[in-house]
Amino acid sequence: MNRAAFDEIFHQYADVVHTYIKGRLGSEEDANDVLQEVFIKLWNKRQSIDIHTSLRNYLYTIVQNCINDHLRVVKRQRYTLTADIQDRTEERPLPDEQYQYKQVYHIWKGAVDTLPGQMRRIYAMKNEEQLSVKEIASELQLSEQTVKNQLHTAGQRIIKILRGVQFFFF
Repeated sequence: MNRAAFDEIFHQYADVVHTYIKGRLGSEEDANDVLQEVFIKLWNKRQSIDIHTSLRNYLYTIVQNCINDHLRVVKRQRYTLTADIQDRTEERPLPDEQYQYKQVYHIWKGAVDTLPGQMRRIYAMKNEEQLSVKEIASELQLSEQTVKNQLHTAGQRIIKILRGVQFFFF
């Protein structure tokens, strides 16, 4: 696919795809980000595209994958706790909020520490070292599915512990 063909595809599909994404995500800003990601992926795969049905179906598959990727990132951001309390330029957290954050952080760290050895290592590699599933699998000589299963189980265990103490803090 050359630049002219790509531009034609973009002009033909961008508005429809954007409307669909916005309907799925409910946010103009998120829809813009996902739309950009869709066409970046299309451009990056331009040399290896092998369409078996239609361009529209191929594009729909890319859109669905990008939306799912976006939703996973948003979900991960909601459940990721960090050790540092970020500075807020508009307002400083109240002392009670700082105390609660530190307490929840320590409970989270304690929950991570209860994970079995390999599961804890995989979880740390993903969440602290920011390695991909593929990188973790390669480094630990495991299948990618094993890494995914371990991450899922670890997440479930940690969430269960955090939910158990949630009512106390919030």
